[in-house]
Amino acid sequence: MEDIEVFVPVGETRVVGRPLAPRLAQLDGARIGWLDNMKANAPELLRNIAAALIKRGANGEMLFTSKNATAAAPESILAHLRNCDAVVLAISD
Repeated sequence: MEDIEVFVPVGETRVVGRPLAPRLAQLDGARIGWLDNMKANAPELLRNIAAALIKRGANGEMLFTSKNATAAAPESILAHLRNCDAVVLAISD
């Protein structure tokens, strides 16, 4: 009887733990970036969250931008967001 060789097409999984970003001490005066991935409902989701934050006292600058969902954000957008105290990303369908 011949041996049967079985191939299992499963790659190794690498999980790298990352700490959560520190929370802002206060929203008052904070510059918040909003990054929409251009999928359906993402802009509405971000705007509703922004409206809720404004009701809770976020009176700082709100910077809205978007990127294509199928690609990494270009350096120009990342540079824009690096000037923010916090960034909210919407991944929506």
